[in-house]
Amino acid sequence: MNNFEKRKFLDYLEKLLPVTDTNSYTFDTVFDFMVGEFKLNLKQIDQVDEDGNLQVEKTKAKEAFAKQMKKIIRRLKEKYQPRPTKLEKQFLIIKDIFSLTEAEYEIVIYMVFKEINNIFCKYFESLDSNAFSTFAKSYLGLRYGKKDRVLEGMYRKNLIEGRHSEYISGKFLKIFDNPNCDTAEKIISLLVGKKLKSTLKIEDYSHIKDTEKVVNILSQAIKQKRKGVNILLYGGVGTGKTEYAKLLANSAGIPMFGVITEKDNYDEAEREDRLTDLYAKQHLLGKAGNACILFDEGEDVMNNLGRTSSKGYMNNLLEATEVPIIWTTNRIFDVDPAFLRRMTYCVEFEKLTEEARLNIWERVLKKNNLKVSREKVSELNKNYDIPPSLITNAVLTTKMVGGNENDFEGFIENVAKVVSKKKNVKTQKEFEMKEYDENLVNTDIDIKNLTQKIKDCGKLNFSLCLYGEPGTGKSLYARYLAKQIGCEVILKRASDLMSKWVGETEQNIAAAFAEAKAKKAMLIFDEADSFLQNRSNANASWEVSQVNEMLTWMESHEYPFVCTTNLLDTLDEASLRRFTFKLRFDFLTAEQVNTAIEHFFGISTEGKNVNIKGLTAGDFATVKKKTDFLGVNDLGEIVDMLQEEVKVKKSEELRRSIGF
Repeated sequence: MNNFEKRKFLDYLEKLLPVTDTNSYTFDTVFDFMVGEFKLNLKQIDQVDEDGNLQVEKTKAKEAFAKQMKKIIRRLKEKYQPRPTKLEKQFLIIKDIFSLTEAEYEIVIYMVFKEINNIFCKYFESLDSNAFSTFAKSYLGLRYGKKDRVLEGMYRKNLIEGRHSEYISGKFLKIFDNPNCDTAEKIISLLVGKKLKSTLKIEDYSHIKDTEKVVNILSQAIKQKRKGVNILLYGGVGTGKTEYAKLLANSAGIPMFGVITEKDNYDEAEREDRLTDLYAKQHLLGKAGNACILFDEGEDVMNNLGRTSSKGYMNNLLEATEVPIIWTTNRIFDVDPAFLRRMTYCVEFEKLTEEARLNIWERVLKKNNLKVSREKVSELNKNYDIPPSLITNAVLTTKMVGGNENDFEGFIENVAKVVSKKKNVKTQKEFEMKEYDENLVNTDIDIKNLTQKIKDCGKLNFSLCLYGEPGTGKSLYARYLAKQIGCEVILKRASDLMSKWVGETEQNIAAAFAEAKAKKAMLIFDEADSFLQNRSNANASWEVSQVNEMLTWMESHEYPFVCTTNLLDTLDEASLRRFTFKLRFDFLTAEQVNTAIEHFFGISTEGKNVNIKGLTAGDFATVKKKTDFLGVNDLGEIVDMLQEEVKVKKSEELRRSIGF
């Protein structure tokens, strides 16, 4: 024992004497220690002779010692006057950096000594009743609720294992395992963990336009010692938010430290554990000054306010943070608005452009030294619209098994299927102009004239509702129009947007419009009747909220927006009023049927006019596949096949017109 430990031990003995059981088994060890460490051979016990030898059995010596304990302790305390020690210096530094109250300071010493010194442990076991409660009451004068309030404060500072635990934090104990941990800087460094660093560069996030602005916010917050600075990064899974957060801090020259995701025993850190770690790191890093915090997967605390802490606590935590916090989350639609209002700045991670994705593919491949031909990389980039994290995982797996570029694509598709929850994750081949023939489209408006006028106008804030029977060319025309006005196409089907989770469909709709706005692209919603159904027929509140979300975006969207539907009558009336143009796509006319036969099969119908009601360009494409397989080129057989396509249709209008 050093001088500080001996003085503290004697202090405990003196103040806790009334509750010390000197007859307990554990006190035997304490007595032996006293005899040896404090050299009780100076006639301090009647049964010790001039040479310090016990003249009677140990039990009687203990009895004599107990009777004279106050006198012996007083004499020993005079001998062991205060003298600075390294251990005491560590405790005093800890008291300062954690701003400990006197009660907290004494409890920390008690808990640490109990863990690192067997004599203290044995002595505390000799106290009557519960050791810690006895210590708190008899030594510190803390009764009932006051003790719990002190422990609550210590828990918030991450000093103890649990909310009302009597055990010091395992991570905190590491301070005393390291003899060189003797300055505030070293202690803080040990407690906050390693600095987070990014291996990426600003150029890797060229698609994020806010980088310079956010770096400046971080730099000025540190320079001005501004409290309550919170930055939110939100967007889809695997879009690089965590790495971007590290890059922001690195670019600003500010050390970044992360909030725990697991505890010291490798168990998963729960919401309360993470909030406690955040609170403690805010305090510690506030002392250091030049630092920021990363709270990754912020939905752990953003989306469950009130479960273990009040909104007031969370609001204060955000407003009073002494160092900037960067939060990341994949979902914000169910985040409490009070949380969002306290964000200093927000950065949305939208879907990457094709060019940005290509840069990432090439960078990841180069970094991991995986050889894939430039043509293959370009093909993969077009076929798989996936986040950067999946690309990296596939590269590492391919390297691990010594695979080639074909194996690489296999790993890409394997994981992408699971993440996207789709069987087919390959992007459909790019639309080609030759697939569209304006002579095979039958609409109630002169579509050639409309297309030309939209093109000549130069304005992009228009919307179209294309309705009619399946296969009449609605989606094909939308793509054709996009080509004509020089717009990229973003196509969304019901399966891309609809979710079983309440609120997530609305989030997906908003994300689709936001992506189209960012890319200045034409947004096409196929099967729009799925999320624009008449609200008067809704059975649940979420059905109404989905339509409302669509209507809100339709009202304010600045770029081409197209809806296709086979069921115009089911659409909400308010949505119909918001479309600039509504075009009905009908079955081919008799003249168009004959034109289509020549177009698809290269057979002239001159003198053999074919008149079949209910055909679409889609029907001709289907029959063309059949004839290619069967080797059929006879007009009669082709006409029979076309008539069969009409017979299987369930169109009420068609049934009425031809008497089915």
